[in-house]
Amino acid sequence: MMDTLLIHVHVPKCAGITVEKHFEYELGSTGFWKPRRRTRKLPLGLLGYKYNPRLPGPADQIRAISGHFAGSSLAKLFANRRIVRSIILREPQSLMLSWYNFRVMRYMLKGQKPHSFSLFMRSMRMNPVSHFLLERWVELPWVRMSRMTDDMKAAALDKTLKTFDYVVDISDTDILIASLSAQIGIADCAPRRNTAEQIQQKTGWELIGLDDLSEQDRFLLRSRTSLDRYLWRRWVLKENVVFDHSNATGFLFSELVRPSYQLQRRAVGRFG
Repeated sequence: MMDTLLIHVHVPKCAGITVEKHFEYELGSTGFWKPRRRTRKLPLGLLGYKYNPRLPGPADQIRAISGHFAGSSLAKLFANRRIVRSIILREPQSLMLSWYNFRVMRYMLKGQKPHSFSLFMRSMRMNPVSHFLLERWVELPWVRMSRMTDDMKAAALDKTLKTFDYVVDISDTDILIASLSAQIGIADCAPRRNTAEQIQQKTGWELIGLDDLSEQDRFLLRSRTSLDRYLWRRWVLKENVVFDHSNATGFLFSELVRPSYQLQRRAVGRFG
């Protein structure tokens, strides 16, 4: 079984901590590798691969890899290994609401004040899952991403997701862990980690749901996640859909104005 190497792409707020902690507990520090960011001296968006390629031990001892910085070129470090690629995706509206609640509670734990959902959405990158995959897994520099149309991005993501052995919904996390674990002969059950409910007990924050949003916020949520929704429908629900370019987003303009919203978000967190 040592010839099989698991690579799991940890999309934010998609049960990645549960997967990683399971691998780490079962395999230890030499059997599990969580790649770290390549550098803090330059913006990662300017670079190709984003991970530090230094291995934690001999390559033949590593049996599973997972993390936010895992890139497709990792496979080149493991010649003659059978690579099993997996990823968990999530319905975009559910994901963004979870991300918002998590971020607000994390700030509250630091003594900061909550910010609005609309400010959160405007401070986040449009189609965050799609651009996360293009930047981290496909390893595209920001300049190249900014020149691509949404149609081009959809095609690139379709091409790369075809190479994955597992593309599943977050509701199937336990099934995925059991299947992956069986391939390398480790325990197939994992406790849930880093859930909103666990953090909520520490903050008392009332979790925001879709019904709590205004119509304007719902429109903002839909309009800024159209490409992510296509990926979820195409690769998780297995629907025979074509990306609707009429819902194309103004990525470049959004990226140029996004820092101002990030500054506003930090100011609200500090001063209210």
